[in-house]
Amino acid sequence: MTMTSSRQDKPPPAAPPAGPPGPTDHELWDALRRHEPEALGDLFSRYSGVVHAYAVRHTGSYGFADDTVQATFITVWRQFTRSDPGPLVHGTARAWLLTIARNELRNTTRARRRLAQFISRQHPLHHPDHAEAVAARVDSEKQIQTVRQALSKLPAHERETVELVYWAELSVAEAAVVLGVAEGTVKARLSRARRRLPALLDQTGPEETR
Repeated sequence: MTMTSSRQDKPPPAAPPAGPPGPTDHELWDALRRHEPEALGDLFSRYSGVVHAYAVRHTGSYGFADDTVQATFITVWRQFTRSDPGPLVHGTARAWLLTIARNELRNTTRARRRLAQFISRQHPLHHPDHAEAVAARVDSEKQIQTVRQALSKLPAHERETVELVYWAELSVAEAAVVLGVAEGTVKARLSRARRRLPALLDQTGPEETR
């Protein structure tokens, strides 16, 4: 008597249907033009990490980077609710968001005052840090400070270009949008900075990063 496997009698289970793809940046942008707050949450989920990383590397402070992220997205919402910015011009909103973050970082007093006013109307959120996490942050901030010391010796326009392309991971085209310059200018600045930075990092000693 021949035994037949039951697996031959039953078809394999069908793969679960794929979930719907997330909204594109263009769709989120259009939803923000309709003043839909859920779109701001989606945009925050998608790009808050990018803005935070840029702010940390720009300032060397995780705490101030947290403030900058919140201030950036507050500004985003206010810009859409005050006037219609029109359709999204580029493929993603990343360069536009980093332009706002860059402006917030340039005027820290205004950003912190607006953030304090906003937070005072909200329920505070507490995120306790554990000892190991705090220690890791300190070590990471020391490393960032070392790099920032070297970058500070570059001309300001070269420093900003390096931060946007290598730290914020923008393309040359996106960085050109943020900086308001031609793509060739961005490439030239990066080339000059790459030649200078190795020697500047060697010159940055522990006493400079205290």
